Amino acid sequence: MEERKQVNKSEQITRDGNIVVDYDQPLLKKDEILDVYKKFLGLDCRIEKYGNHYIYTYSHDGIKEYFLTSSVTYLSKPHPIFKKRSQLKPWYKDFYNKYKDRSNVKIRLIGIYHYENLVVFVEFKAQDYLGRKCNNSAAHVFSNDIYQAVVDGLFERFDKNNNQITVICGDNFKNYLGGNVKGSCLLEVFKKFNKKFPFGSWISAETAISEMKRAGWSKWKETEWAGWYLEFLFNKFLEEERIEDIKYRGTQKQKDELDFDLRFLPPMNFYGDLKSSDIDKKDSPGNDQENVLRAISEYGKLWYIIYEHETIKDVTQNSEMAIRRMELVGESYVLGGHISYQARMKHSVRFKKMIILELNKVNMNEILKEFRQGHQPSGDARKPKFLISKQNIDNCKVLEYSVCPEEQY
Repeated sequence: MEERKQVNKSEQITRDGNIVVDYDQPLLKKDEILDVYKKFLGLDCRIEKYGNHYIYTYSHDGIKEYFLTSSVTYLSKPHPIFKKRSQLKPWYKDFYNKYKDRSNVKIRLIGIYHYENLVVFVEFKAQDYLGRKCNNSAAHVFSNDIYQAVVDGLFERFDKNNNQITVICGDNFKNYLGGNVKGSCLLEVFKKFNKKFPFGSWISAETAISEMKRAGWSKWKETEWAGWYLEFLFNKFLEEERIEDIKYRGTQKQKDELDFDLRFLPPMNFYGDLKSSDIDKKDSPGNDQENVLRAISEYGKLWYIIYEHETIKDVTQNSEMAIRRMELVGESYVLGGHISYQARMKHSVRFKKMIILELNKVNMNEILKEFRQGHQPSGDARKPKFLISKQNIDNCKVLEYSVCPEEQY
């Protein structure tokens, strides 16, 4: 049965990477879809029947590819206009289970996005969506995902359930199937770091500050220790793993560079920033507005890598960690005397979630808000900053990770 054309306008991406609000233009007829496959893959594409259903096939290099295909369309109101779906038919799982173990056979779950003269293929990894005990009726993709593929040729991300979504511009689809085009290795770097990161465990200020002090970390005395501890661990990871295409610059920024923690070196060539944020807060402090806008304008994008944590305030624990910090930095404390940074101190944090947000010209206005900071102690106005809204961020996500309930304790 053909998919019903959507009646609401939504975000559409054009071939030159611009965004417009318009009606969907899905390919609904089987011959239209076959022609698209033939256009990008050649004449070795066919239609086969499976019961009363149609499957598209492509043969190459001794392999037969089966494409379980549907159109990528807007979900309709009241969903946000950047959110699209590829409908998963009930019979897909039956076909997958029947053919998945056959030699020289690959089964791919493919959504096709079509708008004017642009065709983008979306592969939802079949094992993730069909090989688990789930009954998803749709797989989701966002306008930013499509934009990324138009700009870079291919874009890959993982959602919070670790489902893999790969978005491929039509011109790259044949090379992608042949294994000649792959996603960024950056995501694998962060996934590897997450496996070593102390998610789910309570970390006290004393533990973190003492570890940074022993290692000679220049920011070990800072009161916002949770954020500096995150940066300390990530820099340590980069050094131990000898990762050369990401440079940590948080404590050694150069005058000719923008003021962000991370520099992703060419050919990637963009900036990123690490953020430690209370999971209960709806916003996270961002960076200087001028720097943010320059990063997006000059380098095309900016990454925010946010690690969210639960927090125990030190004032609820008799200022135990504020006093301990004073002792570690060499300040004397007399019972009943002044306690440095008493109100600001976190006693302990427990990291539960991480997310990478990419800001670019398509989505930046959805999550950036003006942050009013007041004035410097001298009375001069502070440089205006942005706040990062942690709501409505689906269209900015690159990678996300949440601690499983059984791992939290």
